Amino acid sequence: MSELDEYQRRITAAMDRVAKGVDRIKPAPAEPDEDIVQALEEERLANAQLNERIKSLREGYEGELATLRDRVESSAAQMGQIDLDLQRVRQANEQLSEACEKLREANAEGLADPKLIDTAVIAELESLRATRAIEMAEIDAVLSALAPLVEETEAENSAPAAGGDAETATKTGEAH
Repeated sequence: MSELDEYQRRITAAMDRVAKGVDRIKPAPAEPDEDIVQALEEERLANAQLNERIKSLREGYEGELATLRDRVESSAAQMGQIDLDLQRVRQANEQLSEACEKLREANAEGLADPKLIDTAVIAELESLRATRAIEMAEIDAVLSALAPLVEETEAENSAPAAGGDAETATKTGEAH
């Protein structure tokens, strides 16, 4: 029983301490502070503006990413074509080397074979065609790489200058 009395005494003491603590607590104001409410509204507005900015940046980056992916795919296709053309040149050069070797052998034996001469000329012609195809593919690759830069430059030149006529004349090299 003494344990029960001890527990009861401890519980009563704890309840008294809680009652004293509750008395010390100040009641909350009936209305929130106007400064706090205004600051909260300003923060909400700033947060909404930041969310909109993030959304617009994300959309812009997604557009740029799509453009870059298109460029990479285009470049990959061009590189594939260049690779095919290079293989064609290698094959044509091998045929040309073989025809030239046979032509040399025939010439060393004193036999002029028109078929060997025709084969050598055809192989050389195919080699020249393949070389030209590679050059055209390289030119196409360079032009497609330069096209965005040219468009960007044209867009900058067509945009109105923000500094007035003197600044525009200085940039374009004109004198007033």
